[in-house]
This record gives sequence, structure tokens and C-alpha cells, in this order.
Amino acid sequence: MAITRITGGMLRAARSLAGLSQQEVADRAAISRPSLTTWEGSSGSVPNANARALDRVVAALEAEGIVFVDGGVHLQRPAPTTVLQSAAGVAA
Repeated sequence: MAITRITGGMLRAARSLAGLSQQEVADRAAISRPSLTTWEGSSGSVPNANARALDRVVAALEAEGIVFVDGGVHLQRPAPTTVLQSAAGVAA
């Protein structure tokens, strides 16, 4: 998705889905937490942000499995491999 189509609300939703704090995203994207707070506060508008800095935020969120789609976001992570053990210790 073109970075100019990502809104503050989408950033906030993506961060929430990824289970990250604003500080964690800011640290991973090498931006200040107050900048991220301001960008997320732009709600339905495109944040007034440096394109490279915004790109780093998007990349940090995508690294956590976030997918930006037209008008929204979703979390796409591979399902964990689970091996169930029976009481006898044999894989079920």
C-alpha cells in the first residue's frame, strides 16, 4: 500500500494488533514517542510526517505481521506449531 494512504487510526490499530507500546514502535523505527503519538492522533487523516520516518514505522509494524490494506489493517502471523503430548508422552 502506498504510504500516503496510511492514516493515524491505521497506525494506532496496527500497533494495538501487534501488541506493542508506542515506545516499542518508536524505538524500533528510530523516532520519538511524541511523534508517534501525534501521528496516531491524526485519526482518519494521513499523518503530517517525514515520509522516511513513517516508512520506518510501517516497516516495524509489518515485521510484527501487520498487513496494511485499503482502509484498514490486519495481523497475519503463521499459526504456531503445537505438538500435543498424551499422558504416556507419545505425540498425539
